[in-house]
Amino acid sequence: MIALPQAAMAQSAPADGPVTVEIVAAGEAKVPANRFRFSVKVAGKGADDKAAEAALAANRARLVQALAAKGIREGQPLEGAGANPLASLVGAFTGHGKPSFALDTADGNEKPQSTATETVFFDAPTRAAATAASPVAEANGGKMADEVIALLDDYVGPTRQAKADALAKARAEAAAYATTLGLRRSTIARISEKQDMVAGSMSFFLQLIGMFAGKQGAASDTVTVNANLSVEFQLSR
Repeated sequence: MIALPQAAMAQSAPADGPVTVEIVAAGEAKVPANRFRFSVKVAGKGADDKAAEAALAANRARLVQALAAKGIREGQPLEGAGANPLASLVGAFTGHGKPSFALDTADGNEKPQSTATETVFFDAPTRAAATAASPVAEANGGKMADEVIALLDDYVGPTRQAKADALAKARAEAAAYATTLGLRRSTIARISEKQDMVAGSMSFFLQLIGMFAGKQGAASDTVTVNANLSVEFQLSR
């Protein structure tokens, strides 16, 4: 995708002199996912918060052990996700966090009980393995969420591929400008990875929608990594 109306601007210059053109291009790389993240809500009950937390820890340990036997581990950080806002957001949810507590209302003369709950994130090697984890979670006192998110172990390489794709598109657009202006050479003068806030936000939300679109249809096992570049060219004869 090339952002032409706003971001491709040719500055006035003498007919025989160089012309500067700035082009914003969006590149992407489609890579097969190699981990599938899902979450399980785990609970534990006890006479008070301390007892409930102990029960929760025991239930969580059984769940982790049962899923480990299926080749599924607790969620781990993603490599190179810092340059990808969506991967950074999803990658922040790893392992388990602090439990929350609630006091169950008592019926009759029964003593109220405390319930501790927390969400634990797991990474499965395949979508099929993630889907098959639901009955294992229920058998160990957990409730698996519907969403299974396709992720990559490492985003560094795919992000570079997406930038290379964006650069190739920018070069093609610069060549088209040169042809139109009767010029022959296009030299890169500057490359910027800074994004326009509106365009960057739109790109982020489109990726977010695509990530969860699988609930409405066939879920994808391919991760699309996006990158935007602003490239300034010097066009000359």
